[in-house]
Amino acid sequence: MKKLRALIFSLISVFLLVGVVGCSSGDSSKEASGDGKDEKVEIRFTWWGDTKRHEVYNGIVDRFEEKYPNIKVKREFGGWPEYWEKLTTQIAGGNAPDVVSMHQFYVSDYARRNALLELSEYVSNDTINQKDFAESVVNSGKVDDKLYMIAQGVTMPAWVYNPALFDKLGVEYPDPNWTYEDFRNKVLELKEKGIWGVSDMSGGQPQPNFRYFVRANGQDLYTKDGKLGFTKDVLVKWWTMWDELRKAEAIPDAATGAEYESAPLEQNLFVTGKVAMHQIPANQLYLYQQQFKEGDLKLVRMPSLEGGEKGEYIEGAYLSITAKSKHPKEAAQFINFFVNEEKALELFKVEQGSPGSTKMAEYVKPLLEPAQSNAVDLIQAALKDASPAPYAPLGASELEAAFKDSASAISFGKMSVEEAADKFMKQAESILK
Repeated sequence: MKKLRALIFSLISVFLLVGVVGCSSGDSSKEASGDGKDEKVEIRFTWWGDTKRHEVYNGIVDRFEEKYPNIKVKREFGGWPEYWEKLTTQIAGGNAPDVVSMHQFYVSDYARRNALLELSEYVSNDTINQKDFAESVVNSGKVDDKLYMIAQGVTMPAWVYNPALFDKLGVEYPDPNWTYEDFRNKVLELKEKGIWGVSDMSGGQPQPNFRYFVRANGQDLYTKDGKLGFTKDVLVKWWTMWDELRKAEAIPDAATGAEYESAPLEQNLFVTGKVAMHQIPANQLYLYQQQFKEGDLKLVRMPSLEGGEKGEYIEGAYLSITAKSKHPKEAAQFINFFVNEEKALELFKVEQGSPGSTKMAEYVKPLLEPAQSNAVDLIQAALKDASPAPYAPLGASELEAAFKDSASAISFGKMSVEEAADKFMKQAESILK
């Protein structure tokens, strides 16, 4: 499977450039139906998430179809890793959905391969209304000053834990201003109490965990000109920390980690009580809270280094239209409904963060559960320190696959930290050329 994934990512650049280059963002010949009230059309919408999110999004799509009975929305979804692999393959094959869920750590890769539609035309003619979006939120959807994404919600990563479990174990709660040394010590302390501290976060997507570790060391994943933004010694420190925790049996072994890697929320290591803390987007707190009958879950911000830079990046979930969409106007109408209509936000609430529209953010406040309000509080506090993250360069998806493979090789004992770091840095140099 890893070899297949690597092959897909290595071929994606060629396929995308051949398949979608030359598509115009304003092509009125793409079978658009004008006002969206006459011609019967079908568009496809895809998203990532768990079972609960599927219920929310299906409800929003149902309400959209009620308002626009001539537009049928075919729905596709999957877990986070599978979602991106499938989308990459679909775009390469020229059969991607019309509306796709997008993330700022991936958008530049797709946009710069001409795989996404530039959306300014649909904002200018009010098909998509961004009048109630803060300028920073609008700009977060741009790549090279061109608009490719519309924000659904703004969020921040955080670590979640159950105070009731910590009380039962006699372990103090994580400090809100904890460092990576505090994090390491807390994981080891939990191990002494008979429970794994956290899942193995050494690999997988390099953000947000590795990204924040890198930033705390005064570097970043990428530079503004699309180069690798961190040095080998920082990578070695990162993988060494996790390798030491693994050897101390303070985190799950490699086989267990692989077994649970794609588990749905309700079956993951944290919800099933096998680990004491878990890294999540803050907006997902209420989804986790629903799985716990005992105790109110709490969030703590990402660790930093003593004297190092602290502050989250502006993160969130977005909607984009693919360049080959045959119904871009209807796709734009769908996005507008999703981010601006009360009937949609009544269900969405803060599903993937505080709504991009300030008007809709005010609308949902009275609808929130305590866990959702707590998440919003953390997001708002983090936003005070937050800054935009540099966009990932071309080849970011392939780079992440290489990162994951090297981390996996360490966890299974096939490579040392130094060997894996050397291999990855050479691969990164080659990919980013």
